[in-house]
This record gives sequence, structure tokens and C-alpha cells, in this order.
Amino acid sequence: MKLKPLILWFIIAIFALLSAIFFLLFVKKDTPKNNINSKALKEAQQSLNICILRYENDLFSLDMNNLQKGVERLSKIYPSYLIEPGIWNVPMQMESLKSYLQDTVIIALHQLAEKNVKTEHLLKELEPAFGYYKVFYPNDSIPKIITLIPGLDTDMPSVYIYDDILYINVDMYLGAEIPYYKAVGLPLYISERCEFVYLPIDIFKKAIVYKHLRQAPRNTLIDNMITEGKKLYFTEMMFPNVDERLIIGYSEEKYKWANNYLGNAWNYIIEKNELFGKGDTFIRCYIEEAPFTKPFGNESPGRMGVFTGWKLIQSYMKNNPEVTLSELMQDTDYQKILNLSKFKPQPK
Repeated sequence: MKLKPLILWFIIAIFALLSAIFFLLFVKKDTPKNNINSKALKEAQQSLNICILRYENDLFSLDMNNLQKGVERLSKIYPSYLIEPGIWNVPMQMESLKSYLQDTVIIALHQLAEKNVKTEHLLKELEPAFGYYKVFYPNDSIPKIITLIPGLDTDMPSVYIYDDILYINVDMYLGAEIPYYKAVGLPLYISERCEFVYLPIDIFKKAIVYKHLRQAPRNTLIDNMITEGKKLYFTEMMFPNVDERLIIGYSEEKYKWANNYLGNAWNYIIEKNELFGKGDTFIRCYIEEAPFTKPFGNESPGRMGVFTGWKLIQSYMKNNPEVTLSELMQDTDYQKILNLSKFKPQPK
């Protein structure tokens, strides 16, 4: 008889444990790491109107025997940045367009784009991201999106905003293994990110972020690390359920190295008194695209300064939960951010 209370307490404890597991598995999924619940996201998504125009498809649908009329028709759809007024009446320009549409490489790139960059797939990826964006920036508009095939112009950014229109060079997202990237001299550490999976991320990381990132002089290494870290954190908030390595664009091996040796990298920078170091050449070896980060050896991934800055920003936002994303993006007090981040990764 005396065992009954014990059994009762045991049943209550089991029930409490199961309730806790249920909460962790199901309830918390409703609140991702950007602290926006599914209801707020759904309401934001209902107000979305994402417009994607496929300029390259419209060009390839033109009647080659009547280019002038077709281009004039397209000029009513596309901005003058793409089709200058009256250009259809310039024979040399029409011949140039004809040569472009008959170029075997351009044709091949267009066929790959039709296969690998489908509008419906892009919309599916962008709807939740722009939903989060509208929660963070409810008064901001969603830019019109226009896709292009410039012909693997590696001097151009793959994604950019001009006159409030977002342009995507879709020929830079056709699959890392296609031979055309190697043919134009694109290094492997860049071409490995020429996959569709990176396109939605790049829209925010390379373009949308600049609508909100307050620009300020970046004189020292820490200035650059924090600024680049902000870009990745901003992007992360729009893709809270995406693998972190895709946000920065690392392979699994590179991401593992960066995480494992983050503390060592930070300690190295501190011990060498490089945190406030200046000089373009010095800063570039930590920040810019490269096969590896020179101070850390050939096995390290490139842009370890960017990765470290991102982790510093994550620490800053975790330790200062009252700071909003908008406030973070506008804050250029790098010293304050560094101090309040309490960033102290431990070396291995």
C-alpha cells in the first residue's frame, strides 16, 4: 500500500518528461533561431508579391526574322538598362543581338539555365526568405527580379541591385562541374559555389543586405571582420533553417575546419596584435576570396576572417538580445560591438 504514492510520482515524472520531449521536438520548431514564429511568417508571406522576369528566355523566344519588332515589344517590359529606347532601329545593335542569340556557348548556357534554374524552384526558395525579410523590415518593398545570361562575365557580380531592380546572372549558377567555368578561368574555390542552392542565399548576401548595411570606413582588420560578419548574420536570419556552411559557402570539410580551429585562428590574430592591423594587402589575406587563408596554412578555408567575424556577431547578438537586426546593421561602432560580443572561442 505504501508503494502507491511512489508509483504515482513515477507516473507523474514520466508524464512530465514526455511533455518536455514533445515541447522540444514540436513546439520549438515553430520558433527558429531568428525568433520569428510560423504565424508571423505566414502573415508576412501572404503579403508577398515576388515578380521574376526571365529576360534570357524572352530574348531566345524572339523571331530571328523580325528582331526589331520583338525587341521593341520587350522594351515595354524591361528597363532601359537592358533595352535602350530606339535601339531596335540601330542595325549594328540588332546584328550584335543576333550574334549573341546564335553563339553556341550562349545557347548552351541558356539550355543549362532552363534545366537548372527554374522559376518555380526559385520562388519556392525565396518565399520563406522574403517572408522573414518582411517581418524584419515590414515597410520595405520586395524588388522586381530579372534574370540574365551575360555570358560568364566574371568581372560582374552574380547578383546585384540597380535602380531598385534585382538582377541575377543565372549563368553563374549552372552547376560547379560544367566545363565553361574552367574555360573562363574561374578558380575551383569560386566555381564550387556556382550551384543553384547558393542563388537564393546570394540574393540576400550579395544584394539585399546592402539596402540596410550602413557603410562606414573600414580601416582595420576587425572593422572588416565585423562588417563581413554582419552580412552573413543578416543572411542567416532570412534562412534560419539552412545549413550554416551554405550561408558562408564552405564545403563540409572547410566548414568543419573553420569550426574546429576558430579558437586557434582568433588566438593567432590576438597574439600577433593583428586585430587592429591596417593595410589592404594584410586585410585581403583574411577577408577576400582565396583557396585558403594564408596565415593558417593550406588546409584552412579562405575567408577565415569573414567566418570569424560572423561568429563574433552571433556572439554579440546572443549576449545582447535587446539589439534588433536593423540596429545591428546600422551600428558602426566596431569597438563597442567587439567589447559587448564577449567573443572568446577556445583553441584546441
